[in-house]
Amino acid sequence: MRLAFFPGCSARSSGMAYAKASLELLKKAGIEVIQPDFNCCGTHIVEEYNRDVWLALNARNLSLAESEKADIVTTCPACYQNLKKAKVELMDEEKRKDVNGVLAAINREYRGEANVFHILEVLDKFRDVIAGCADRGIKVAAYYGCQILRPPELGIDDPENPGIFESFLEEAGFEVVDFRARSECCGGTLLLTNPEGFKRRAREIVREAKKAGAECVITLCPLCQFSLEIAQDKVPVTSFAELVLGKV
Repeated sequence: MRLAFFPGCSARSSGMAYAKASLELLKKAGIEVIQPDFNCCGTHIVEEYNRDVWLALNARNLSLAESEKADIVTTCPACYQNLKKAKVELMDEEKRKDVNGVLAAINREYRGEANVFHILEVLDKFRDVIAGCADRGIKVAAYYGCQILRPPELGIDDPENPGIFESFLEEAGFEVVDFRARSECCGGTLLLTNPEGFKRRAREIVREAKKAGAECVITLCPLCQFSLEIAQDKVPVTSFAELVLGKV
């Protein structure tokens, strides 16, 4: 299996430890990982400002993976969603023709060959690597956040009743609590525009985790991890990759 690791912007800052642990787990699984010179996915900011630019940014990333005969894997749900959404939009022949007109200026072409995966989707196929590696006494709350499950056609599991994350953590040896806020938004996008609203949202999620008996909150998203950490200081928050490797 050959994968192109898409770090996203967070893997060079707040999500650095998550990205490093993910690469280590991919290596343990025997997966060949390459790291092309990807650009930012544009997030939702560029998409709202100029959709054509956003589409071209993601088409370039997809074309880089294609040229290496690799699929893309990322730790960031926002990057995952942007890349997958662009791939769906580029199924339209006219849009593909237009975006390839832009990419021609840098001698690239999008062909629609590369698939996009979140790191959990990949590692879930290699459960033997993580089976029973954890302290079975730890109670954890599996927090999906809002972007990895929605919209349904782009998500990794059923948005109303997901189970892939809980099942993965249980296989690793953790006790997963019944956590009703598991797919609610952390409020991260409100951090700068409505700090108080952001804190209330993030703290409510942590309170629900504590109420369920969790000793820590486990995330799939570097932004969610950052948000839940800075909004409170009493409940540990970490990525699943770091947890599985015992780096917390």
